[in-house]
Amino acid sequence: MIQDLLVTIFVPVYNGEKYLNETLSSIKNQTYTNIEVLLVDDSSTDGSKNILNRFANNDDRFKVFTKKNGGMVSASWNFIMPEIKGDYIFYSSQDDIFSLDLIEKMIRKQKETNADSILPDMEFYYENEKANKKIIGLNGNRAVILSGKEACRASLDWTIHGFPLTKTSLLRNEFFFEDAFDTDEFISRKLFFNSNKVVFCEGIFYYRQDNLDAITKTFTVKNFYSLNTLFRLFSLVKDNDFDKSLIIHTQYSILIRYIQLSSRFQFYNFETEIDKEKVAFYLSDFKKSKLTNPFYFLTFGYAILSMRLRYILLMIIFKVDVLFYLMISINGRRRKQYYNLKSI
Repeated sequence: MIQDLLVTIFVPVYNGEKYLNETLSSIKNQTYTNIEVLLVDDSSTDGSKNILNRFANNDDRFKVFTKKNGGMVSASWNFIMPEIKGDYIFYSSQDDIFSLDLIEKMIRKQKETNADSILPDMEFYYENEKANKKIIGLNGNRAVILSGKEACRASLDWTIHGFPLTKTSLLRNEFFFEDAFDTDEFISRKLFFNSNKVVFCEGIFYYRQDNLDAITKTFTVKNFYSLNTLFRLFSLVKDNDFDKSLIIHTQYSILIRYIQLSSRFQFYNFETEIDKEKVAFYLSDFKKSKLTNPFYFLTFGYAILSMRLRYILLMIIFKVDVLFYLMISINGRRRKQYYNLKSI
């Protein structure tokens, strides 16, 4: 196979020594060899840096960068952007695994279709389980070709996953907002939307689920700010003429998440009073500045005609203070009991 396209693989790292060697070995041994592997260490305090340096010393395709600890993958994206030289780019967490033919299969499909985004199969990987769930193509069909808008829509409910090989030029003008830990959830959908077409191929990306220390598996102060990402997704579908059913779905997701986070705020054990005050202000300001009448009534007529009773009920709850604070209080007590039971 002609290996004329350079593929950049970006891996942000923070205290990942437990799985890091396995992840980097699966990258090092790819059958497609024209790769650069950009490793951004977020000032790890374990043995991660030693592992990174060992790979870099033994293989000049691996390049190690160190940045001041920031706790956000988005900051690592912005940090590494000027260093990306590949024609296409692929992202991996520090604990995920590549099938050995992953990059080769994606590049082969790119050559066949000239697509901007290429999605491999993805497995929700648990190391000690054999029947892990997989996302293959679009509902099992790898032959389908999606427009960017179709792919964006399908990705919002994870009908397709968000780990494509992406044309680097689509990424060049993007800024990863650093006000939420999950900004990549927004950027990945935006990149799908801007793609000329999105295609599917074999090769497996193993998306690890059994690392309980992963940023996506822990709840910290960072999670309260995930409303920012949800609102950007809402704006993306609202401003680009997606159908009303999708817009109302994103609105409903924002309102539900707001209730969940406001309820959790009641019993969350903040490390400092300053953090607590910041989150309290953020939640109050978000409701005041984002959840305005234009937001609620954008799809109100559609909600009535299509009998979206859950959305209508939520809107009423948010508009009536007594109902809103009653909902937060009840939901907060239930969630506190749930988390107390989990900790036993």
